[in-house]
Amino acid sequence: MTQEQFLTDILFNDLKYRVTEEGVQIFSGDAFKEVIERGIKNGVGIYKVLVWKKDEVEHLLTHEQFLKKATDLRWAKTAYFKHARLDEDYEFSGEFKVSEKLLQRAALYVPKVKTKHDEEE
Repeated sequence: MTQEQFLTDILFNDLKYRVTEEGVQIFSGDAFKEVIERGIKNGVGIYKVLVWKKDEVEHLLTHEQFLKKATDLRWAKTAYFKHARLDEDYEFSGEFKVSEKLLQRAALYVPKVKTKHDEEE
């Protein structure tokens, strides 16, 4: 499983977001809050949080500014809540890091999709 597959299949699964021409996934405030929660549960790191308004990045925040490791997502929660309270129209995106170990483990837990052939047996 690649990092992109992990993000779309596990972290972003069933969340609404839009993708820019550059391939950046942009989430509403509520959806990004869920991304952070899922990141905490799955051990995903976030290096940067970008705060968007009207298709422009207004703020760029990094884990280094908060003196935290990328995998300590308390910094991302703090950054999210600070900006979500300022303006409810803000949208969010992130630069994520999924470790190789997590990608290998995730591949083991991807649920098998039943086919008609499986159901007939």
